[in-house]
Amino acid sequence: MLNRLGNLGTSLLERFLPSADADAQRCMVRCNAGGYWQDWCCDDRGRNCHWVGEESVNPC
Repeated sequence: MLNRLGNLGTSLLERFLPSADADAQRCMVRCNAGGYWQDWCCDDRGRNCHWVGEESVNPC
C-alpha cells in the first residue's frame, strides 16, 4: 500500500511540476552592485534574471 502511494505521489509531482528543461538557465559571471563577482542567471528567453550563489571575495 505504501509503495502504491509513493508511486502515486511521484507521478503527480512529475505531472504538475515543470520539467528541468522548462527551468533551463543561462548563467554568466557579472559584477554585482556591491562591486564583487557573482553568477547572474536568466531563463533561456533572457527573462527572470537573478543573482545565484555567493559573491566572490575578489572585487571587480
